[in-house]
Amino acid sequence: MQSASDIISSLFWFKEESDVDDEQEQQILEQFVQNVEDFSSQYGSEISVSYTACNLRGPPSNFPDYGDYPQAFVMRTYGTWWEEAPSAMDDYMPQNSSSITSQDFVEVSFERPVYPLEVSVFETYNPGALVRIWAWGSTTWLLLWEGEPEYVGDRPRIFSPPIRQLNVLTRILRLEFNHRLLPYYTELDAVLLKGVQPPNLVNYKNTFAYSSLFFPKTQPIEKGQLLNKIIASNLHESIAPQITVSKKQAELDTGPSLGDFQRLPDETILCVMKYLDIQSLCRCAQVNRHFNRLASDAILYRSIDLRPYWHCVQSQVLVTLSMRCKYLQKLDLSWCGSHRMIQPHYFVNFLKDSGAELTHLRLNCCKFVDNTVLRAIVDTSICLQELCLRSVVTCSDWMVLANLKKLVRLDFYRTDIYTTAAVNIIRSNPGLQHLNVGSCKMISSMDDVAIALGVNCPNLISVDFWKSYSLTPNGIRALSKCKKLQELDVGWCLQAGGSGEWLAWLSGGELRKLFLGALRGVCDRDLRALLPHAPKLAQLDLLGVRAVTPDICDAILAECRELRLLDVSFCDQIQESQVLEWRAQYPHVSIKRSFQSANLIMAPNPLFLAPSLE
Repeated sequence: MQSASDIISSLFWFKEESDVDDEQEQQILEQFVQNVEDFSSQYGSEISVSYTACNLRGPPSNFPDYGDYPQAFVMRTYGTWWEEAPSAMDDYMPQNSSSITSQDFVEVSFERPVYPLEVSVFETYNPGALVRIWAWGSTTWLLLWEGEPEYVGDRPRIFSPPIRQLNVLTRILRLEFNHRLLPYYTELDAVLLKGVQPPNLVNYKNTFAYSSLFFPKTQPIEKGQLLNKIIASNLHESIAPQITVSKKQAELDTGPSLGDFQRLPDETILCVMKYLDIQSLCRCAQVNRHFNRLASDAILYRSIDLRPYWHCVQSQVLVTLSMRCKYLQKLDLSWCGSHRMIQPHYFVNFLKDSGAELTHLRLNCCKFVDNTVLRAIVDTSICLQELCLRSVVTCSDWMVLANLKKLVRLDFYRTDIYTTAAVNIIRSNPGLQHLNVGSCKMISSMDDVAIALGVNCPNLISVDFWKSYSLTPNGIRALSKCKKLQELDVGWCLQAGGSGEWLAWLSGGELRKLFLGALRGVCDRDLRALLPHAPKLAQLDLLGVRAVTPDICDAILAECRELRLLDVSFCDQIQESQVLEWRAQYPHVSIKRSFQSANLIMAPNPLFLAPSLE
């Protein structure tokens, strides 16, 4: 982290060329983000700039001010609250969690490629979530830095961790985040890349073909060995070249002795191997022939989670896996396939070979998912119960998914699915329990989706309508038929916020999570009518609900004995002193109140609307 003097000097980063005498120093380039290429989630919506990933472009807007400002980039989650909600999802391979897990990412690009020397991240609210920094080379991702998540207190900082010095040109970085230790949302203001320019930038730009980015030339690797070579190796280092030996030597070399372990029955060894992650499993396959045979057994590949290895999973890995996935039931390829590392037809062929028994499939933020992939899912995986396609924006043939009949969970967050397709999919799946249609800007009538849920899905447990501007009380009324509803997120559904009378329609007594962010029409009377129907309420978000008073909050805290999270940020009638009193009186409840520093020098740009007016 940089000192105060470094922060001040940051104001003078850009110098005129005439001010630089050293020819070598002229090759050092400092540049802020030019474009945001991809991201996993954002607090803002698709039709606004407040709290969105695009705010990472250019120099800092708020730094060195500290606090919650809409000019920053904010992700959807913080802490462990989403993991404790009814909609929480289990990992397909929990044994992978031994490493530092990531919950979100953002990928940014810069104008000019450089040899990276330093990466500086401007954190202006709840810093400490950054855990990895990657750089895209010409054909692969390279790790620049990795660290544990932390919480460093209420202060801004420029985080500049020591990065690996690589002799590889890059203009694209990917940042990974883990928010579990943070008390509230983290906010990023800017990212600065400092690096050395190529000696002749003009010649470099002329010879740097985009075809090398999209269609990288790789050395041919023996079929069936790529998975072992990439994942079993140290993922952060180059893969050692294969040593060729004669056939006679290979026959004599049976590998190291395994001692008494060798005497165990194969069934016992397989039971042990079930607890290994993919990386360890592939390393076992390199021990000797015996272990290679056991580590390739199809019974070990019923559940596969490749998201931790997104940076090295290529199309050929799917070819290798198809040989082992005879009984595959759960597959997570989320985040994989960036920069065409996976081609759609490879995944389609993989589904044809190994997808017949699939019940769970996660393809969040996968660029290779297109219409051919959607059709292949329907054609091969008719038993599918869970389908997650978060941030998939390259499809149009959503209607084909209505041919699936056994879905229990659907996640369409930030996709381009449209109203008719969403309604037909719901009608085809009466057993649906979890649905996420947050930030689906192409759904023009979210009321139709809500009504379809109420009519067809009596076992609905959770539904996320986050920032659905077409949802009205008419749609929410239909959810009163869902007696098992435990989680409802209608944050920023502004047409539903004119009045909060619909809260009394939520019945069943199972409600545990309720997010009402920015619904300014909700008042004390509405919340009072809800309390008898929500004895199990554990998470309540009232951010920006201006009419809420301390009186109703007193009642909520006193009557909801299972309450653990209460957000009263931007509630104008609630003072900081009152929040401090509640925290002392109810220590088991995490009471959130957003903070803005008082020394903001400049007024916000008119493009950035106040949180209560977006």
